Amino acid sequence: MEAGFHGETRTDRSLREVQFPTEVYIIPDFHMKVHHNRYIQIDTLIITSSYILIIEVKNMIGTINFKTSPSQIVRILNDEITPFKCPIVQLERNQDGLQIWRDQNNWNIPIYTALVFASDKAIIENAPSNKNILFIKNLPLYIQKLNKIPPTLSKEQFRRLIQKLLQKNIRFVEKPLCEKFEINLNELKKGILCSHCGDQLYRLTERKWICSRCGKQDNDPIPQNIEDLFILIKPEITMKECEQLLQPKSRFMLNYTFKKMQLIKTEKGNSTTYKKSIL
Repeated sequence: MEAGFHGETRTDRSLREVQFPTEVYIIPDFHMKVHHNRYIQIDTLIITSSYILIIEVKNMIGTINFKTSPSQIVRILNDEITPFKCPIVQLERNQDGLQIWRDQNNWNIPIYTALVFASDKAIIENAPSNKNILFIKNLPLYIQKLNKIPPTLSKEQFRRLIQKLLQKNIRFVEKPLCEKFEINLNELKKGILCSHCGDQLYRLTERKWICSRCGKQDNDPIPQNIEDLFILIKPEITMKECEQLLQPKSRFMLNYTFKKMQLIKTEKGNSTTYKKSIL
């Protein structure tokens, strides 16, 4: 679970490295109804005036072996063998669905795909050479190559394409990850955690924290850790839950951060809950 949760964060950071053209729009967690009985779900959809890129992210470690006939991947981790659905099939299905919609609406733009492994602790075996299968650190370079493709859409066409895709995007209310993956709160790593690798941060000075594993420094890590709790456990959290999971040295640190984040405070009996503003 720990590896999975940090995968999308790494993807977001990787995309920030890319020097995109002026016309670019990124839609995370894109859902679309292709027709009455078919839906597609895309981890990250990148739209430019030159191309559309579908990114499927896999947060897996261990040895990942691609199998054919039938298509699947098999993971070997700690001498345990576990089969999974083939993510390439998912990518091809998403690409096909989006191409159907593109052709029906007469958009002249190519659609590419990339399967991205978020952890460099994965060992990939027998990957098909005709597919774009990358580690997260290679994703920016791959996108930079796509950015050399000449534009096929004008600025006005690009804006209309974005508008149409946003209209097609179905908004799902996501379950908290602990509920979705049946994870007990006691299994979560405690403390103020590093946004880069997920390990423990230690406070060096009043305004400086350092990671015990990767050595990355953070001047203000508590807001991101609280944001993570909203995603992990529920959209409303209590002071007690934050104290149990983040284990700050003082309650003052949390109160100060709640105010800085402009969280909505609600009194419920003997407890007080905090949630994010919808604005």
